[in-house]
Amino acid sequence: MTSLLKGDLFLNRYRITGTLTTVAPLHIGTGESRSLPRAEGETVEVSAIITDHLGKPLIPGSTLRGVLRNWLLTVLEGVDPKWAVERDYAEEELLDLDQAEQIQRVKETFSCLELLFGTPFNAGKVEVWDATCCTGDLQAMNDTLLGWDSSRLTYVDTSVAIDPARGTAKNKLLYKADVVPPGVTFELNLVAQNLSDEELGLMLLALEGFNSQIYPIHVGARGGRGYGRLEFKMGTIYQLERVGVKKWLKETLHAEDYSAMPAGYFGLPKLTEDEQKRKIKAVKDQLIAAIGG
Repeated sequence: MTSLLKGDLFLNRYRITGTLTTVAPLHIGTGESRSLPRAEGETVEVSAIITDHLGKPLIPGSTLRGVLRNWLLTVLEGVDPKWAVERDYAEEELLDLDQAEQIQRVKETFSCLELLFGTPFNAGKVEVWDATCCTGDLQAMNDTLLGWDSSRLTYVDTSVAIDPARGTAKNKLLYKADVVPPGVTFELNLVAQNLSDEELGLMLLALEGFNSQIYPIHVGARGGRGYGRLEFKMGTIYQLERVGVKKWLKETLHAEDYSAMPAGYFGLPKLTEDEQKRKIKAVKDQLIAAIGG
């Protein structure tokens, strides 16, 4: 079976929207620290989190893309090479082929996961945007969390630093970090092009992974301690299919009031909730069949 790549003849375009709300502390660090004042003019160094231009917490799209891919790889690897494989691309015989042959081999043999997220030989079909914070304030946190900053929506978490070589606590060495508390919501936007029904179903399945009670997706640091848990709530899925482009253009061009029409993705047709459920169920049924029921 030959699959479509992102840059092939246009088949469809999707925008999946939703929200991610912290249900456990979240720390996505910058690798840098910031100084906080303490008693008697002293300061303390705190590991900083990634923030946007307003100083609010931000979940980078690259981070979300990485955890979604890793979750799918862990769930799907070993089921069937059609779904996911882990390759060493430096050793692949693809390196000896010319570009046209490489592209054809990718279309014919690469797994759904490789086509979705990309490899050194093909661009991924999925783009994940930075998830911006849409929580205004959590004033109730003011008296309960150390170093609470209502403008940044963070508090200071103190823990024992771990010796990476021994895996044990370092004696008398505390580690302080900015942490986003539970209850902070981020806007999620994921866009994709030229997806098959199986690939769309896999992406919707991966987003369900945030809510899994068995193997949940964790984001950021300290996942082993329960940090980084997020609750996903589906928003609207906008879709533009090649077969519907003419109809969509006709309706748009003949609209009586352009100013009242949604712009960009928001003017596209929407995927119904029943259609979403059918696509997820179809993928789950195929996976169950692949592992022998």
